[in-house]
Amino acid sequence: MGKKKSGPFSGQRIDTTSQRNNFPTFFFIQRISHSNETFHGVSPFLVEKALTSSIGEAKSTKKLRSGDLLVEVESPKQAKEITKLKSLSTIPVTVKPHATLNSSKGVISCGELLNESEEKITVELKSQGVIHVRRITIRPTPQYKAPDFNFRLQQIT
Repeated sequence: MGKKKSGPFSGQRIDTTSQRNNFPTFFFIQRISHSNETFHGVSPFLVEKALTSSIGEAKSTKKLRSGDLLVEVESPKQAKEITKLKSLSTIPVTVKPHATLNSSKGVISCGELLNESEEKITVELKSQGVIHVRRITIRPTPQYKAPDFNFRLQQIT
């Protein structure tokens, strides 16, 4: 049968052989204009046709109060294409992944990680989508290390 693999202390089995397909799904599209124009005066039909011809059909497109666009894509191919976008029809634009919608936060309490550095935890959990780790301070004394960590994760699609 073979030797049994030892898993993490939590008992959860982690498949390290599979490759996660993480890609940004939310993109912020801002109009480039010298007179601070936004998408408020632009036809929604023009925007939809320009997006569809550039990246295919997006999962959702919303106009924000600021007049900028929030576009949600479905595939890594669409994510790649939308980042290359320089204009919608004849309107020059800048496209960047949304700062907060493409990640989530979580808190994990694990006594076994008490003596591990934040950097090492980040490196070890990178394959699971962890991009940032911060130790939570419960008391203001520097000698006390809490076993709680705040994690920022890539959204898994």
